[in-house]
Amino acid sequence: MKARRETLGHWLLQRMTAAVLIPTILIANVSTPILLNILVFWHIHVGIEEILTDYVHHEMTRKWILILFRVFCLIIIKYVFLFFVS
Repeated sequence: MKARRETLGHWLLQRMTAAVLIPTILIANVSTPILLNILVFWHIHVGIEEILTDYVHHEMTRKWILILFRVFCLIIIKYVFLFFVS
């Protein structure tokens, strides 16, 4: 039952992050690129985490991949933010 709750939570989080993108695009102000950047990469992270849950069965490997993917996303978020600022 725990796996089902996690799947439902991921599904709900994916839908919420996807739904928030549209109003964020429509409201254009200074913080829009920053918020869009974070929302897009969070949505990607949740999707990749769901795929890893389905296909990587060894828990320790899955955790390390997720940690490395989070670090990668943070680095990319930084570069995208700097691209918007400069």
